[in-house]
Amino acid sequence: MKTKSLLGYALVLGLALAQTGAPLPPPAPRGSAQVQMAQATAHGEKAAWEVAKAQARQAEWQRQRLASPPAWVAQGEALLRQAQADLRAQRFFQAKERAEAAKKVFEAALLLQGQALGKPPKGDVRKAQEKVGRLEAELAYHRQSLPSAQTLLQAAKGLLTSQPSPFQLEAARKLADAGRHALKAERGF
Repeated sequence: MKTKSLLGYALVLGLALAQTGAPLPPPAPRGSAQVQMAQATAHGEKAAWEVAKAQARQAEWQRQRLASPPAWVAQGEALLRQAQADLRAQRFFQAKERAEAAKKVFEAALLLQGQALGKPPKGDVRKAQEKVGRLEAELAYHRQSLPSAQTLLQAAKGLLTSQPSPFQLEAARKLADAGRHALKAERGF
């Protein structure tokens, strides 16, 4: 009983103090500069984070020191350079998508060297074919002739031709995802 009355007094006192305090400023309108600045900062941080992850994967790939890397790895390097330029120009969406594409290219290259990224690949042919088909369909639908996405699509298809290993299947899936991210960066959505 005593705790109920103490709780009641605390609630009444809190309400009284809240009503006598200075009025709160009205919330900022949706299109205000403060809201836009906060959103830009959040998008910029996400883009910078994706660029940093792509750079880390690139460094991991470069430690391999292969004599003849796959030709499509150059696409990953170009996408990373474009992402860095987009980040400097504050085109955050494009930077994030291009960095994601570059990261997936480097991950695919690492997979082809037999490096499992986290869990070992399961080697699901159906999933890899779905991803490749999805990229192909998006390129056809948007009538895009984006060279980087086309190159990644052809590389992914090439990995699916023979009896692919689980690492090749996962690499094909990553390349198809990379192509879709490159396409999203180019489209802007």
